[in-house]
Amino acid sequence: MVVAACGGGGGGGGGKGPVTVSGVLSYEFVPPRNACRGLDFGAVEVRPIRGATVQLLDAASGTEIARATSGPDGSYSISDIPRDASVRIRVRAELKDSNFPGWDVEVRDNVIPGASDFDDPPPPALATRALYALDGEPFETGRGDTRRDLHATTGWDGASYSGPRAAAPFAILDMAYEAMQFVRSVDPGANFAPLDMFWSVNNTRSLTELDITAGLLPTSAYARQIDSLFIMGDAGVDTDEFDAHVVTHEWAHYYEDVLSRSDSEGGAHFLGESLDAALAFSEGFAEAFASMILDDPVNCDSGPPGTTAGGGFTVEGGSFGPPGWFNEVSVATVIWDLWDVADDGVDSGSVGLAPIHATMVGPHRSGDAFATLFSFATELRTMLDAEGAGLLDALLIREQVVAGAALDIWASNETNDAGVSQDVFPLYVPYTADGSVLNVCVNNELDGFARHGNNVGSNRYLRITVPADDEYDVSVVTTTPVTPTPDPDDADYSDPDIYIIRGSGPANVADGTTDVIQNAEPVFRTPVLLASETYIAFLEEWRYQDRRASTTFPQRVCFDVSLTPTP
Repeated sequence: MVVAACGGGGGGGGGKGPVTVSGVLSYEFVPPRNACRGLDFGAVEVRPIRGATVQLLDAASGTEIARATSGPDGSYSISDIPRDASVRIRVRAELKDSNFPGWDVEVRDNVIPGASDFDDPPPPALATRALYALDGEPFETGRGDTRRDLHATTGWDGASYSGPRAAAPFAILDMAYEAMQFVRSVDPGANFAPLDMFWSVNNTRSLTELDITAGLLPTSAYARQIDSLFIMGDAGVDTDEFDAHVVTHEWAHYYEDVLSRSDSEGGAHFLGESLDAALAFSEGFAEAFASMILDDPVNCDSGPPGTTAGGGFTVEGGSFGPPGWFNEVSVATVIWDLWDVADDGVDSGSVGLAPIHATMVGPHRSGDAFATLFSFATELRTMLDAEGAGLLDALLIREQVVAGAALDIWASNETNDAGVSQDVFPLYVPYTADGSVLNVCVNNELDGFARHGNNVGSNRYLRITVPADDEYDVSVVTTTPVTPTPDPDDADYSDPDIYIIRGSGPANVADGTTDVIQNAEPVFRTPVLLASETYIAFLEEWRYQDRRASTTFPQRVCFDVSLTPTP
């Protein structure tokens, strides 16, 4: 898709040889109002379009004559252009660097009007959807050097969007540019896997149906299964293209996915909830990292443009709900206060970005345990001097998390149970895969009938010792009596799921899901498990996420789990 905004400039004096076309590319950025109450169109900022592909096109045919990349100030220059040629400038919403280390970021429109993900035949692949671009007006190169600037405007007329929203994709693109530069500031060799960022004026909120092609999304989000980021754009419902913390938060999930690790189960979650340890860490890290990238502790999420809807919170001393390893805001404030230089209570120093990044891409990525605050803090502590370790310990204690010598990746000495009466500790239930039966329980004490299935207690972690290299028969049998109601879908029967995951090792991948076995049935056989490796498991009751389940479904369910060597 091409969205047009014109720019222009003058030509130089006459000459006989080729000419140069140069200029500056920019876009309008709309900041939030005070207290994150909507967007402030009265304070629009002009920002450079950095690192984008610039094309010189034949005005009649659209054929590319030459291309360049815009600089950090938005400037570009294309030399050796024929004189007296009819051309135009186009800037593409993409960041391309084919070198190693490099990057490949594109902003595309995921919506195809009138189409759906469920069409037969299916719609074109997401990677082929329309790339946003900004076209200048045709001009003659003349016989001297020429300046042609391009400026992407918001399309806002003071009351509503009445023109092309040309600035939006470039605002999103520039946030990715800023994020990658932030990482490169401490790791010049960081190589970024390709990232597609999808935005559309038709991307709207739908809590009942997911249809990417139709623009029906639950929220702005990163989809790690397809290395893609989706941003809301419906002006009547919610727009996020200028919500810098929202976009960089989702970019931080991409960072976890391709450079580090996330074991988050995802799902609906809200500030102040007591969440599964891996989910709490992933969300808290993304909130902190977004603030670090932007050097701004206030996370804003505006509502529909032209309104005062919206809200936010700060990672500088902010608090929601009970503090602890299970609270994403606790996680966010710990990581932010490790990085920022402002003194605030026990936050009296900074370890900087370098050890945080080195931990995330190093031992936190390849560790034996799930990616939680415990694994992050334990591995980070080994990289810090005494002063830095003292700061980390003080921040953990402030958030009521175990610290110092008692800290380890398994949370062996953690006692903060978020007020949940049972099924919390040990965080990793030990088990030896010798055919013995382990009875382990889950509960939805905190979740109730919300059916999010991702709160403290609603799933369990296992730490599995494998006595010998072998294939193992896995059995998960529900031992809690369940009385189903008449239900043609059998949505009231217990439905346990177990994921068995290898910890560190040469085949471990960023998302921590090497050697995953998923099965809704109670018995299955693993590939060969190695005695030299550490294995962990994630055990859940699917009905705690199933909104079809009856309110009479038990609030606590127990299972007999066993791994038996094969004959």
